[in-house]
Amino acid sequence: MNKPAGPSGPIPIIIDTDIGEDIDDILVVAFALNSPEFEVLAVTTVDCDTAARSRITRRVTAAYGRPEIPVVAGYTRSMPQGNPPVPPLDGVTQNEVAPTEAGLPPGSPLMADELIAKLAAERPGEVYLLTIGSMTNAGMALTRFPETAKNLAAIVTNGGQFGPGRQTPGIGWNLRYDPVAVAAVARSEAKWVLLPEGMAGLGGLTAEDVEKIRTRGLETTDVIWLAIQEWRKNKRECGPESIPHVSDLRTFAWLLGGRPGGDLAGVIQTRPGRAYITVGPRGTVAELRVEPADDGPHVLGWTADAEKGAALHDLCMERILAEPIAGKNSAGQ
Repeated sequence: MNKPAGPSGPIPIIIDTDIGEDIDDILVVAFALNSPEFEVLAVTTVDCDTAARSRITRRVTAAYGRPEIPVVAGYTRSMPQGNPPVPPLDGVTQNEVAPTEAGLPPGSPLMADELIAKLAAERPGEVYLLTIGSMTNAGMALTRFPETAKNLAAIVTNGGQFGPGRQTPGIGWNLRYDPVAVAAVARSEAKWVLLPEGMAGLGGLTAEDVEKIRTRGLETTDVIWLAIQEWRKNKRECGPESIPHVSDLRTFAWLLGGRPGGDLAGVIQTRPGRAYITVGPRGTVAELRVEPADDGPHVLGWTADAEKGAALHDLCMERILAEPIAGKNSAGQ
């Protein structure tokens, strides 16, 4: 399969996210925006109140000096339900980050799947679609614009529950929300990199990290700190001292790990294989079966290097705490 771009240039990516649902999305979007290794072409939001998710994303891109990045309020419901209106704030825990459109750059007028297809067609074989939420936008892009499967370099997904020591592969949250879309991706001609959500060796933040974010005093870190407070207050499983995780960072880690000679080269070990998804009644129940196979069409994330995982954590915090690098990896529209 196509490998991530070499050290000579940034990796063009589209981030497909349910930002506002959990805390890691806003952290990794900030990480990507402030990483010269990535050329963020667009951000598409997915599931439930995608308009609120779009506002949160545009607050972050504006804070990082990147208001020109297209941000789309994507599909609100799983395939094949389409894009019906949804109640405000359904599933969004961090709405106070951007409660209204005031002061925000405008969102993209294109549909999420249309924008994904357009950007992939403009740079065939180069663009990576990172899905860190429900896979509806990806599934719709492959269904409505089939040529997108060949135009994308790969779809990189954080979503499985499999790997060494796990006899029965399980559905991760990002696969569970739309199994029909997952099946569309798995059965398409797109190159699919499936990474397990619970991969050991790629941990979260620490209480010390959170304190550094709280006291850094940048516009960017103030936005992130507000999101952390909202997440702690509104997420059912959280409390006032809950520590953010960065599960979605593994999609970016895989890309960085493919750059030869870098400090993170090989941070995630993969193997070829097949990922099968079984869709239950009305698309509400799914079963994942993952089989390593030398001739498999998919790339399965298997293990992570703990030492390099620690280096990834340090790099993540370095980028989150740094002054914005606006313009250094500008993609434009």
